[in-house]
Amino acid sequence: MDFSNLLTKALPWIGAAATGNVPALITLAANEVGSALGVDVAATADAIGSAVAHATPEQLLALKDRELGFQERMQAMGFTHVEDMARLAVEEAKVFVADTADARHSNSGDTKVYWLGISVLGTFAMLMVLVLLGCYRFVIGEAKMDMGAVAVVAGLIGTVVGYAAANAQQVVSYFFGSSKGSKDNGQRLGDALSETMKQIGNKG
Repeated sequence: MDFSNLLTKALPWIGAAATGNVPALITLAANEVGSALGVDVAATADAIGSAVAHATPEQLLALKDRELGFQERMQAMGFTHVEDMARLAVEEAKVFVADTADARHSNSGDTKVYWLGISVLGTFAMLMVLVLLGCYRFVIGEAKMDMGAVAVVAGLIGTVVGYAAANAQQVVSYFFGSSKGSKDNGQRLGDALSETMKQIGNKG
């Protein structure tokens, strides 16, 4: 569910920080909402929006107080209006696009760069095949592991897959273009894989 409208209407400054695609501001917004509600809130727009959407009337009052304090701190940092945070996200995206364009221009026609990209994508593909094969064997009972080992291995595999996926995403972005937000997809993939493996281990 998209909570962007709810956030920006109920908490304009915190909402702008949470939905602006600037990691530092999203983290600040999550901390503000988490402190007001007395819970840990993940630094994502969806998690922040969900927390606000399910807040009690008393918690909403606490959030309003946090909103005022957050506004004062942002204005002290130079953000005169809510729109300034949105412009910061746009400027960051422009820098990302310009950096990628410069890299393409500098390395255009370099066959070594091309084959490096092929190697990265090939490594990622083989890694995913091995991981999926291992998960399949684990699910059907061919592979046995105790719960402690599952947690350790899940975290390790998630980290490796996340790293490989992030580099594969950079290759795809370099050759075909991509939005700035896609750079976090590798980490999401690794985290999702780790969590899935842990759940499979719990069921086993």
